[in-house]
Amino acid sequence: MTQSTAHASSWGTPQAVNSWNIINQRWTDNNELETYTPNCVWYEGSTLVIKTYNAGNGVYYSGRVESQAVYGYGTYSFTANMPSGQGLLPAVWAAALNPWLPEMDGAEIVGSNPDTVYQTFHDDSNGQTQFATSNPGGWSNNFHTYSFTWWPDHIDFDVDGVYEGTKWYTTAPGVGMHFIVDTAVGGDWPGSPDASTWATADGARYLKVSAIEYTPYNP
Repeated sequence: MTQSTAHASSWGTPQAVNSWNIINQRWTDNNELETYTPNCVWYEGSTLVIKTYNAGNGVYYSGRVESQAVYGYGTYSFTANMPSGQGLLPAVWAAALNPWLPEMDGAEIVGSNPDTVYQTFHDDSNGQTQFATSNPGGWSNNFHTYSFTWWPDHIDFDVDGVYEGTKWYTTAPGVGMHFIVDTAVGGDWPGSPDASTWATADGARYLKVSAIEYTPYNP
């Protein structure tokens, strides 16, 4: 697999992303089951923590954050410890949000299959290009670095510094992206949780992100 040729570049200084809008609402996209609440989002030192748990009677609480700032071309990087568990879909990603698309997914893990991490680009019409990377030891419950670099005419995806694939695409002028971190519960892709999902010492699952960084690229 050969990485695409980089443009002649002017790179800015890497910057930490840590100013968030914390979502507080029931989420129904993709037939998901979770209610996002600020009570499930906090920092332990510099590590962002998102808790997901079953409150009973069909109520599932989780956390979702969206960066207050909008970012452009450059590298979006997340060092994340993803949870496993039937019916969970932890993700570190970016999207325009208003309108929603385009979307660039740094990593998604289907909780029942933690040996595969998915990186996906969704274009303005939600056409999807996806790269899947296998790890027999599993991607969950250990920290790994998931990143993508957004160039003016393509997006490169990497896992732990290893190039995984390129999508050639030109976005419309003025498009910017919000960093997003969340764990969804249920829905079309991961399916519904079951008793095994919550079979942990405290009945919860945790997504932890120890570093979230943006390095700007100036064409």
